[in-house]
Amino acid sequence: MSARPPVSRSQSGAQQLLVFVPPRRSWPGGARGALSSATVLQYVLIHPNGRSEAGSAALGALPAVRAMDLVFDVLDVYSTTFAAPKLPDVKMRQALPNLLEERMLVDTVDCHFAWNSAGRLDTQHTISSATGSAWLSVAAIERTTLARTLEAFALAQRHPRAAYSALYTLPPPDRGAYCVRIDQGRDERVRGTMRTGPDQACTFDLDDGALAMLTLAKRQLGLSRLRVFGAGADALQPAAYALGLELEHFERPIDPTALIDAVNLLQGSYATAAGFGKVGRWVSKLARDGRLQVPAVWGAICAVVAIIGLNAYWFKLDAQYTDVRNSMNHAFLDAFPNERTVSDAVAQAKRDVTQLRARAGRPSADDFSVLNAQAVKIFANAPVGIVTSIHYSDGAYVVHCKPGALDDAGLRNSLQSQAAAFGINLRTESDGALRLTPVGG
Repeated sequence: MSARPPVSRSQSGAQQLLVFVPPRRSWPGGARGALSSATVLQYVLIHPNGRSEAGSAALGALPAVRAMDLVFDVLDVYSTTFAAPKLPDVKMRQALPNLLEERMLVDTVDCHFAWNSAGRLDTQHTISSATGSAWLSVAAIERTTLARTLEAFALAQRHPRAAYSALYTLPPPDRGAYCVRIDQGRDERVRGTMRTGPDQACTFDLDDGALAMLTLAKRQLGLSRLRVFGAGADALQPAAYALGLELEHFERPIDPTALIDAVNLLQGSYATAAGFGKVGRWVSKLARDGRLQVPAVWGAICAVVAIIGLNAYWFKLDAQYTDVRNSMNHAFLDAFPNERTVSDAVAQAKRDVTQLRARAGRPSADDFSVLNAQAVKIFANAPVGIVTSIHYSDGAYVVHCKPGALDDAGLRNSLQSQAAAFGINLRTESDGALRLTPVGG
């Protein structure tokens, strides 16, 4: 199933770490480069009370938290919202490269696709279910970029919970109000990232591209108010003043509540759950889906109660088994006071009863004479001369027949019915012989 967008852990009493993966074009070694445990990464630590704390550290020295998400650069992740036919998840994963081939500048064969239902669209984007289509929020990233990033984190013993584009760290546009995040890249240039739609964003250089970008956004998108996250809002003040834009500055680097819209890239073959296998992936999927968190908690409580109840019932049955076993041993010792070592009371009692019957002159059901007499009756209607030899050992009467004599299914069924009538179990051995034992023996 397609993974649901991650939910901010700041509301669930646990810390959440957002690690910003540097743009692929700035990796050490260029396009063929890779991250290492010494690569310095920017991060945002979200505390349980909602307070955000920005910082940077080497990959191997990142803060240790349970919930860690990867945030890729906007230019490394293609994201869009489009109407797609309603297909099962497996077929949708196969169809997305063909559906988006004309929209993307890179070869879709080299990309990994992820999606979830677009749940926050305007009424003007609504599509009737009769058309057989649905709006999807889709994200695509080159497999090489995603695989090498996950490999670097795995080598550092860090297992991300989710991965998504940096645009989802900002709230979507709201009645002319657009959000911008200011950060400093590895090349010491200050960049701005502005979310222009539910799954769209753009980046610009604050030094020479801010005015042109804001002018274009005002004319085409109706930009009237600018909300700036992170340090560096003063750099946008001249451009905002020149365009008559209202500027609102937030000290925190991101908005954690915006992550609920994120398209998690760790789907399909890249689905992960901190290294705990399929069970961990299933649990992680429940944790990312805000709608299933409450049912999952109640299901976990019911499972714990059921396990406790099963263990209590097992202890009860074990105590009853011990009582029955002790009563059997006492009954056995009362009947046979000379027997002091009881390993298997039932088997030992059968052997002693057999011995008592033999002393009294009453043959037991598994004696040779009894089984031989019953074997004669069973084989009375069988063809003459099929029996070659008989063997008796440990209460079992084994009849060896000529090769191929018992190939007739009718003969075998007749012998089985005759044996059942006399209270005898008739079983065919691996060598073709017939083994006769008394029922219950």
